[in-house]
Amino acid sequence: MEAHLSLLLLLCCFAAASYAHNVHLSTLNQSLIVSTTTTPGQVLKAGVDQVTITWAYNETFPGTDTNYTTVEAKVCYAPVSQTGRDDRKTDDNLDNDKTCPFDITDAPYKRSNNSFIWTVPRDTPTATYFVRLYVINAKNHEIAYGQSTDALKTTSLFQVDGVVSDQKVSAASPVFDVFGYGFAWLLVLFTVYL
Repeated sequence: MEAHLSLLLLLCCFAAASYAHNVHLSTLNQSLIVSTTTTPGQVLKAGVDQVTITWAYNETFPGTDTNYTTVEAKVCYAPVSQTGRDDRKTDDNLDNDKTCPFDITDAPYKRSNNSFIWTVPRDTPTATYFVRLYVINAKNHEIAYGQSTDALKTTSLFQVDGVVSDQKVSAASPVFDVFGYGFAWLLVLFTVYL
């Protein structure tokens, strides 16, 4: 039994180290230029309307993109739609950040001429949004980003007329919010050995 507990403790430590990669948005280079075809204040119908998202490497950025491998595009809540909503809170640590919960696409990184037409999914909550792209390296870590709005997230925003979300629904799984889905299997493993 003692050996099983030691093994479980070792697995927990390994999982914690591998799951939490501890990347902070403030440490990432903002080296991508991102734009959308939306107009300020535009209201998009969920399940109907489309947005074209374009992005490219900022040629005036004082760095290099040699280790960029993948781009992940996400739809993010603007601050006006985060007020009083813990399920949408911004955190500089990307492991804890809930600003950008909706994936648009993943694609291999190209320096220029990138675009994607996104149809707003039917289940998108009614809110105000912007688009952010994360650049991923070969180790599967975020190393740079770009977004379709300014640093204060007040310009180039668009609204989605979609489903009305309820904060109580998302608060139903606080265990997963704290520990992450990557640790759910540890709970199962622990239960098996008890």
